[in-house]
Amino acid sequence: MLSPRDVGARVSVRHRLPTDQLTDVVGELVSWAAGRLSVRRGDGSVVEVDESSVVAGRVVPPAPPPRRPGVPHTSPAEMQHIANAGWPARETEPLGDWLLRAHGGITGRANSVMAVGDPGVDLPAALRRVQEWYDERGLPPLLQLPDADPANGELERLGWEQQHVTIVQTAPIQPTLDLLPSRPDLSIDVEGTPSSDWLAVMHDLDPDDPAGHVAILTGPAEVGFATIRIDGTAVAIGRVSIEGAWAGVTSVDVVESRRRQGLGGAVMRGLLTWAQDRGARAAYLQVRALNEPARALYRTLGFITHHPYCYRRPGG
Repeated sequence: MLSPRDVGARVSVRHRLPTDQLTDVVGELVSWAAGRLSVRRGDGSVVEVDESSVVAGRVVPPAPPPRRPGVPHTSPAEMQHIANAGWPARETEPLGDWLLRAHGGITGRANSVMAVGDPGVDLPAALRRVQEWYDERGLPPLLQLPDADPANGELERLGWEQQHVTIVQTAPIQPTLDLLPSRPDLSIDVEGTPSSDWLAVMHDLDPDDPAGHVAILTGPAEVGFATIRIDGTAVAIGRVSIEGAWAGVTSVDVVESRRRQGLGGAVMRGLLTWAQDRGARAAYLQVRALNEPARALYRTLGFITHHPYCYRRPGG
């Protein structure tokens, strides 16, 4: 049976209509709150289902990534590797096709196993090695894998609990730039390293180890940091890393007093223009499944879901 933990997954929900007829809805479970489920179907429409009317429900395999002009066709596993290159951990170790990652506990992405492919040993043995490796570093064991990965079902049976779901979204760069208004009234600087005022705007910079966090931000071979300054003060920032044809957008932030003034869109335009000038053709970003306001904004810019992924940790 489904639970709120499945938000972000593709589901099939059988529910009873007021006419007492049974009907099914298939799509992405975008929210489950106050006794109501919201399921977004493939055509973009959202069906609201009262929890009390649900007869049965289950997670179903995600639809394959859509093919779009200007966006390289990339599998969920390949996309995880691309995103890993854009957010590199300080310490890594392969386990078959899996990649164990640690970075002093700064961010989940840099302190989890990229669990895609074959670990080279049976799953229980792989999980024992994962627990040993993270125990040695004083970190909790954590797996990151696409929802479509067949290991998800076995991990559930072995007691590895699903944590939050994150959505990877993609869009072709040029059509997205066409949707973003030009802002000649603003000056947008893109530099190879984050300045001190760029870091001051970043709301989730790790306060215990800012230098360690900066090491992640500056780790990719080609990365740009955009800053908008008004009257000499940084008011909006963003980051983009380039991996082949892909540009990964992260850390877009606007100071609270300047929000809802179009500065986030201006940062996006600056980042994507910079990336396109360096050969990138498509952009990706990662957003929490429960962050519907951010996802609604990205939809207006042409971003659509490529695949969801989740984190899993040992039960208890």
